[in-house]
Amino acid sequence: MMFRWLSMIDKLWPWATLLAVLGATLPAAAGDEPLLPPLTLEDVAARVEAAWNEIDDLDVIVELEQYNPTDGAVTSGRGRLRALVPDLFRFDWLLPDMMAGSILLIDRARNEARQYNPVREEIIVQQWDQLAQEQNLGQDVDRWLTLPDAGDYALELGKPAVEGHRAYYTVLARPHGDPGQLYEFLVDPETWLVQEFRYYDPSGRLLLRGRLADVTINHGVSEERLRRLPPAAVRHR
Repeated sequence: MMFRWLSMIDKLWPWATLLAVLGATLPAAAGDEPLLPPLTLEDVAARVEAAWNEIDDLDVIVELEQYNPTDGAVTSGRGRLRALVPDLFRFDWLLPDMMAGSILLIDRARNEARQYNPVREEIIVQQWDQLAQEQNLGQDVDRWLTLPDAGDYALELGKPAVEGHRAYYTVLARPHGDPGQLYEFLVDPETWLVQEFRYYDPSGRLLLRGRLADVTINHGVSEERLRRLPPAAVRHR
C-alpha cells in the first residue's frame, strides 16, 4: 500500500522544485478567468526552478486523494515530508490508519533507503536505486516537488485555476512515451511552489490529487532528528 501511493506520487512529481515573489494573487471576477500577470511557460518554469535553488531544507504536509476509476470512491492519505536538500528526505505517513507510523528515509548521498514498519517493528535497509527501480519511484526524490523535466514530458501552460479564492498558474504535462496521460501542476505565484497536482488517465479520469500544506522552508531542519527512527530490528536487503 505504501509504495502504491509513492509510485503515484512519482508519476506526478517528476516533482528540481519548490519555491521570488511576484506579487499578491488577485481574485477572479465573476465569469472571468483569474487575473494573473501574463507569463510564458518558460517564465513560470524559470521562477519555480530559481526558487527551488534557494532551498536548503523544508517541512511540508502532503495531502493525497486517490480515486477509484470504477466507482469513484476516494481514499485519502496524509504524510509529512521533511528534507535537507538535495540528498536527505524523510516521509512519515499520518493517514490512512493502516499506514500511520510508517516511515521512508532516503539518503541519496549514501544511496540508502530505510523503511520503518511500525507493525513489525522492523527497519529494512537497502540501496535506494534498487528500491526506486523495484517500486517505480524514480531516484531523483526532488522530482516529487517540482515541474517535470521537459526532456521527458511535453509541457504547456494551461488556463489559470482558482482554488480557495486564490489563482494559480497551471502547467500541463504529458509524457513523451504516453501522451494520453495528463498531469496538472498548480503553481502559486507568491511562493512559486507547486501547490497542487493532479493525474488523469488516458480516459480523462482523475486518479490522484495532491495538495501541499503547512510549508516551512529554511527553518533549520535537524539532520539528527531527520535520521532518527524508532527502536527496531534492522534487516538488510
